[in-house]
Amino acid sequence: MESNPLKGFLPFSKLPSESTDPNNSFPHSMEWFYVSLRDLMTGWNTYNWAPLDAYLNDIASRGNQAAFRVYVDYPGRTTGIPQFLISGGLMTRDYDQNGNHDTATHSLAPDWNDANLNLALRQFVAALGARYDGDPRIGFVTAGLYGFWGEWHTWLYNDGPTNWEMNPGNQDALLSAFKNAFHKTHVLARYPYSASTAALKSSFGYHDDSFSYETLFQNDWDFWSLVTQNGLQNIWQTHPIGGELYPPLQQDPSFWQHWPNPNGEDFQASVETTHASWLMYDRVYKSSLPDETASANALRAHKMLGYTLYNSSVQLADSPASSLQVGVKLRNKGVAPFYYNWPVEFGVLSANDTWIKSLGTATWNLASVQPGDTDYAFSFSANHNLTPGDYKLVMRVVNPLAGGKTLRFANTRQDANRDGWLTLTGFRVSESATTSTVLPDLPVTPGTPSPSGAIAYEAEAPGNTLDGSAVVASCSTCSGGSKVGYLGNGSGTLRFNGVTVPSTGDYTLKIDYLNGEASRTAVLSVNGGAGLPLSFPSSGGWETVASLEKTVHLKAGSNTLLFTQPTGYAPDIDRILVSASPVVSKKQ
Repeated sequence: MESNPLKGFLPFSKLPSESTDPNNSFPHSMEWFYVSLRDLMTGWNTYNWAPLDAYLNDIASRGNQAAFRVYVDYPGRTTGIPQFLISGGLMTRDYDQNGNHDTATHSLAPDWNDANLNLALRQFVAALGARYDGDPRIGFVTAGLYGFWGEWHTWLYNDGPTNWEMNPGNQDALLSAFKNAFHKTHVLARYPYSASTAALKSSFGYHDDSFSYETLFQNDWDFWSLVTQNGLQNIWQTHPIGGELYPPLQQDPSFWQHWPNPNGEDFQASVETTHASWLMYDRVYKSSLPDETASANALRAHKMLGYTLYNSSVQLADSPASSLQVGVKLRNKGVAPFYYNWPVEFGVLSANDTWIKSLGTATWNLASVQPGDTDYAFSFSANHNLTPGDYKLVMRVVNPLAGGKTLRFANTRQDANRDGWLTLTGFRVSESATTSTVLPDLPVTPGTPSPSGAIAYEAEAPGNTLDGSAVVASCSTCSGGSKVGYLGNGSGTLRFNGVTVPSTGDYTLKIDYLNGEASRTAVLSVNGGAGLPLSFPSSGGWETVASLEKTVHLKAGSNTLLFTQPTGYAPDIDRILVSASPVVSKKQ
């Protein structure tokens, strides 16, 4: 899930001409780039798309999708104004702000209200949409072109005799061009006040280029203050929020060494308020973070962004022998929707996990699955024409980019029987009917391998047993997006079922937990045996995960691990990890 498509942190892409990718292994599924209008538009309604295609193809070759902006005026770079406009008499201005004279090349600011320039900009946007709207190589487009860096402002040249701003009529016309050109690919604008009508304002997502610094409500001009002032606080439900972690915070070595971050605005609060899906964070891909704590917190922040889809229920109706009817419920444990309705494909595996066939695809409204505790119901039916026997039904969301990153669900059944696929249920085909079957140790493979080689079992997995006051709660910092809380106090219990090991012996058990108090205790019973007392120090808060290790004796095959506490409350449990093989026995 760390590289799920169209969410999380993303780096600046390398130049297509460079042979070596400078970005390190920190997870990502998108890459960002700027491209000059001068390189793409060579005359009235004449274009050279090769520079843009070179970026898109290069990024796609790494399985990533692109987010990009076309600029006209980028301080410190060669002008992005098309030559035919300059030759036609377009007035330009040199300037020394924004580092424009810090390099040998200087950009030029055009007269943003020149009629020919505005006509050319609108022609370009129409052509861009005609060629690239819905292109699977593209995740998101930002409505650039106007202003420094294409950011829709001319600050410090926005007052009095040096007011270079584009007038409201031209801004509306340019935004309308983007609205009319893109019907499939989402476009993000910079400022909600750039449009004069509510209909135009609500046609875009929005981009915060100072995320976690000027995001919340400290000033009237802060990002979410402006969004709220313009009545767009729910725009994230249909249009994405993106941006860039404020560059000076990217350079701050202490930013991730504590949670919450000590400098800037609270990152988690910024994400939960704005429902941001993605952020440029180039620094983390170009250099190492100071220590393991910083790396863990940065990864936690990365996973917090965007959607987290979870399969909450599967129902397979009894049907005639050659047909199959399945109902699937999805829940979103993230902060934002998945904004595209990619196809959902169903497949069949044999009882021993051999691929049999695809059953085809369904077109579901995935973008309708809003964050929260609501289950969204979908259905699929097909004629399978399978011979009698036992099978497994699997499902995946198909990334339209060939070789693109896999969308993985927050279920332990994800990748359990086939990489890239979510196992839904077993079913049996007889001479007369197709019926649901119970797969052994639901979910099929309840544990998933962790980077350490241990097998991880999520507390909220549907195969576990929760009794009394125990509840599943959303937890953006937890490995699967959820935890189990309200354990103990003589009521709430959590039993992990189907903890499977290859042979009888002693195994290392690592318990990932959350505890905002000085200390909490619990009792662990393995396979109904005598209880083992456990003491859990503070993890640092109810959104901070810590770990406790113990050695437990397990039998070959399936085991149960029961957490109780007859007196006080136990900590919240994120997951357990069991070593893949026995260890040398040691005293408890």
